[in-house]
Amino acid sequence: MIVISERDALDDYYTHFPLSNYFSFDIRPYTSIVKFNSAESILCEGENPCFLYYLIDGRAKLFLSQENGHISLINFLNAPCLIGEMELLGAQEAANGVTAITPCTCYAIDIIKCKAQMLNDTKFLRYLCLFLSQKAIGNTYNYSKNQSYPLEVRLADFILLTSCNKLYREKHTEVSEFLGVSYRHLLYVLADFVKCGILEKTEQGYYIQDLKALRKIAEGSL
Repeated sequence: MIVISERDALDDYYTHFPLSNYFSFDIRPYTSIVKFNSAESILCEGENPCFLYYLIDGRAKLFLSQENGHISLINFLNAPCLIGEMELLGAQEAANGVTAITPCTCYAIDIIKCKAQMLNDTKFLRYLCLFLSQKAIGNTYNYSKNQSYPLEVRLADFILLTSCNKLYREKHTEVSEFLGVSYRHLLYVLADFVKCGILEKTEQGYYIQDLKALRKIAEGSL
């Protein structure tokens, strides 16, 4: 994690992403800007977070470790969005794990210093209610899509969502569970993408050779 402290850089971010629009008090004294590299942890699973993050750019994934050691993907986070809002509200004390898929830039709000002000700020609470409602709608849409579209479409969309620099390297067991398909079916479709020249299997993962074709499949056009 890199913390940006240069005043000019801070002012530039605040100009283009005015976080103060969501608060009725000055949030800037409690806010810093942080950058996470791809695959770096944003929220450590099981910890009580000290910050509420606002994702300015990048993509991240939310996951949960089961008692048997199995890891389950829960959701994917795309900028702009909040990270850690459930812990702020007290809906859960310990955080689920959040890992950056691509390089991510976030506002980090020190909730230890301003939690009481945030939870009594009607302007922020209205924004938070709208954000949670839109998040619920998005989850419903994703569930419906998983029930309605063939695996080729859903996997293409998943690869586009989770790849970084055209490299896809998610674990097959986690992906098959998330998409609700068998491990064997998942491998069959991946092999078909390779056969068609859309993906290339490498030691690092699957490289997207034909981005246009993959997007067409994700849109249900092929």
